[in-house]
Amino acid sequence: MEQNQNTPLFSLNLDAQNSYTLRSMASWAKVLGVVGLIMGILCILLGILVQQAMNQYGGGLSTSVIGNWGMAFYVVVGLIFIVTSIFALNAGNKINAALQANDRAALNSGFANARNYFAFWGVIIILLLLLGLLSLLGSLG
Repeated sequence: MEQNQNTPLFSLNLDAQNSYTLRSMASWAKVLGVVGLIMGILCILLGILVQQAMNQYGGGLSTSVIGNWGMAFYVVVGLIFIVTSIFALNAGNKINAALQANDRAALNSGFANARNYFAFWGVIIILLLLLGLLSLLGSLG
């Protein structure tokens, strides 16, 4: 029992249960990647449609400006979804390939992409929480 506690982290081996769990995680990463890509593309298309509708049915300069800002917002949100989806897809693909080929470098690369995915979304959520807090403080004051 003591020997397991003194074993360095880098000499860990994957057993059947760990391999199954990693394959399952990789599959879900691919699902998140595909869904995120679809959502990103839909956001960008929605932004273009909002901008076109505001320009076509709007009454003047203010509606055109609102349409352009709306399109910019949707494009930024769509690009965030697309970038993070690429990280998720890469993580899923590299982890699956690493498990099939027993390749440690590919597994490390897959974990790095998973880390980037979670780090990106962590930063976005922290920024959204700060923005929400600022808007709450602004509405109270």
